[in-house]
Amino acid sequence: MTTDSRTALQQVESALETLARRWETTSPAELIQRLAVLARHAHTIGRWRLGPELRRDWLRTHGRILLVTSVAQRDNGLPGQATTSARAALVVAKQIGDATTAAHAGVVLAELAAYSFKSTGDGLRLARAARATAPNSHAAVLAITTEAHIMAARDMPTDDIVAALRAADSIAAKLPAGPAGYSLDGIHPGYLPTFGGAALVAAGALDEGQQRLVEAADLFGRSRSSGALAAVRLYQASAALRGRDLDEAEILATRALAASAVRPSAWLSDGILTLARRARGHGADWSGLVTQAREWSPA
Repeated sequence: MTTDSRTALQQVESALETLARRWETTSPAELIQRLAVLARHAHTIGRWRLGPELRRDWLRTHGRILLVTSVAQRDNGLPGQATTSARAALVVAKQIGDATTAAHAGVVLAELAAYSFKSTGDGLRLARAARATAPNSHAAVLAITTEAHIMAARDMPTDDIVAALRAADSIAAKLPAGPAGYSLDGIHPGYLPTFGGAALVAAGALDEGQQRLVEAADLFGRSRSSGALAAVRLYQASAALRGRDLDEAEILATRALAASAVRPSAWLSDGILTLARRARGHGADWSGLVTQAREWSPA
C-alpha cells in the first residue's frame, strides 16, 4: 500500500503542477472542478494507514490543493467558499509545520478580508501575520505587497508603503524566480513590480508606480502570461485615471479585459466596474465597457 500511495501522491502532485502552469488560460470554474477531484483523492488516501512521513506528505499536498482552490474560488466570485478553503489550508499547513503554505493561505485570507468583505483592518492584521509566519519565503513577498496595498487603501503614509516594498524587494532578490502561472514554490519576476507598482499608484506615488508597471508589462508580455498582464493593464488604467488621462484609462481597461478574454475572473470585472465609476465621476462614459465586463464576469 505504501508504494501505491507514494505513486498516487506523485500523480496528484503532477496534476496540481499542471493546473498551476495552465492557470493563465483556464477558467476559474474549470479549475475548481479539477481541483475538487484532486482534493477528494488527497482526503481519502490521507486517511489510510500510512507511515508518518508519507502521511505528512499527503497532508502537505492536500493543504496546497486547498490553497489553490481558495484562489480559484475567489477568482470565480465565491468569497465565502474561498475563505472556507483558505482557512482549511491554513489549519492543515500549521498541523504539519508547513510555514510557507500557512503564510500563503494567510495572504489569501488577508485579501479576502480587505477586498471581498471590506475589512481593511482585519486584512492588514492577517497580511502582517502571514509575513511573520515565513519571513524569508516568497510568501512573505506576497504578504508584504498585500500589506502595502491595504496600507494605501487606508491612506497610510506613502513613506511607510515605500519602505515595505523595499523590504519585499530585498527578500525577492534572494529567492529563485518562479515560473509563469500560479506558483506555489516561487514568485514570478513580474509579480512584485505589478503589485508593488499598483500599491504606489494607489498611494499617490504615480511616477515610481508607473515605472514598476511598465517593467511588469514587459516581463509578463515576454512570458505570455495573459492573466497577469490583464492585472498590469488594470493597474495602469488606474494610474491613468489618477493622472486624469481618461481616454488612456479606458483604452488600458479595455486591453485588460481583452488580455484575459479566455479566463473570466471576478476580480478583473469588479476592478473594471470600479474604474468605470471613478471615470464617471470625471465625466467619462464607459457604459460599453461596463456592459462587456458584466457579461464576461463569472459572478
